[in-house]
Amino acid sequence: MKKNLKQIIIWVLVVIIVVVGYFVFMVAKNLSFINQGVNEKVPLDLSQKINILILGTDQRTKDEPSRSDVMMLINIDPETKKINLMSIPRDSRVDIPGHGYDKINSAFNSAYFNDGGVKLSTKTVESILGLKEGKIPYYSVVNFTGFEKVIDALGGVTIDVKEKMVYYSQAGDVKINLKPGVQHLNGEEALEYARFRYDAYGDFTVDEQGTIHGRVERQEELIKAIIDQTKDIRTIWKFPTIAKTIGDAIETNLTPSQITKLILLLKDDTSKDLNIVNFPGRPDYIDEISYVVPDYTKLKQIGSEYFTVDK
Repeated sequence: MKKNLKQIIIWVLVVIIVVVGYFVFMVAKNLSFINQGVNEKVPLDLSQKINILILGTDQRTKDEPSRSDVMMLINIDPETKKINLMSIPRDSRVDIPGHGYDKINSAFNSAYFNDGGVKLSTKTVESILGLKEGKIPYYSVVNFTGFEKVIDALGGVTIDVKEKMVYYSQAGDVKINLKPGVQHLNGEEALEYARFRYDAYGDFTVDEQGTIHGRVERQEELIKAIIDQTKDIRTIWKFPTIAKTIGDAIETNLTPSQITKLILLLKDDTSKDLNIVNFPGRPDYIDEISYVVPDYTKLKQIGSEYFTVDK
């Protein structure tokens, strides 16, 4: 009996060593760039703060011209592991470098501007925040399909849907049907939640207290929920899989290894480590066109306070 027990213990130890060894090998393989810097389009320097521009588009295919439906700028402080995030309303009336004033989402549309795309969008954001060119070195572009894949890879997200959300476009390409209440959303449902703007608040509404409502608010709530609810799966053996899924689902100049390193850096973060920076602007009509008109002075202050990368 003792001999059998001893053999069982030995086999259990062998299995543990093999499994742990495999995970260590996989993580080491994905983190090998720490010393080598292989295939990095833009080197990731964790000795200073990091700005990443997140662009969500309504593209169905990679090469289809489109505008940026969602625009978020995030700043990561590797030392404190704190994150600043600002959503920029797509209808913001800004000075697009080389083109004059227009809605900021037009900067991404190559069919609208010949030089439209990530580079022009990045230059525009840097300009309105008073940042020097190149201070937003990283970007991630995700279309509808990519967004769904990322949410599904993370195991979905639980959201308190505060109102009934129903909308069907005439073309049949947009179908939103969510009931109110707390529910766990898969990728497709989370996309419906993020896209909905067919209520009294629309994309962006500011109340008398300066609180932002509408689609921008829901997208920020979604980010907070994802941060909190994925904390239990941000374990070392899941980093490579999650990083690869994210890397495959989005267009980015961050490599899977760099994404893995960022996940590793922020693995213990919660929504308390996320600071939402309110966009300073108000809805208005100019020449019968609906805009969000920014407070440009406050935007420069925000750039200096929250999105400066140099220490």
